[in-house]
Amino acid sequence: MHKKWLSGTAGFTLVELMIVVAVIGILSAIAYPNYTSYMRRSFRSDAQQLMMRMQTRQNQLLLEQRAYATAPNALNIATSGWTCDATSCTSSRYSITFNPAVDNAATPPSYTLCAVPQANQVPDGTLTLTSTGTKMRRSGTSCTSGTDLGW
Repeated sequence: MHKKWLSGTAGFTLVELMIVVAVIGILSAIAYPNYTSYMRRSFRSDAQQLMMRMQTRQNQLLLEQRAYATAPNALNIATSGWTCDATSCTSSRYSITFNPAVDNAATPPSYTLCAVPQANQVPDGTLTLTSTGTKMRRSGTSCTSGTDLGW
């Protein structure tokens, strides 16, 4: 016995399904770059916060000891996601160092914190923060050169 197809049968045609797939593809093409941009900004914010904490601690040490700490681990800053040793504080996205090195012989003493991006963070630029409070975000991975991108 043959069943007769009804003209009002419910279902989707192949064309309708292809339209849905195309719309999802277009939305994904717009959403993914925005998501990666947002993630870069959030990782940059983490590095900026640590740099500000390091600056605060350096100012405390200058008052207490009349000199800045010359190594990041001497600042005794413990924060989630970061590891500090004698040369740098690192995370999966940034490496923060004193570049150039701390100069306690100068009057007044000075330092520059430099956060060099790593992995997928490189397009976001390098962050610098000086002992005078000057903040800069530069293109590339150099602590001293590059186009200013705004902190």
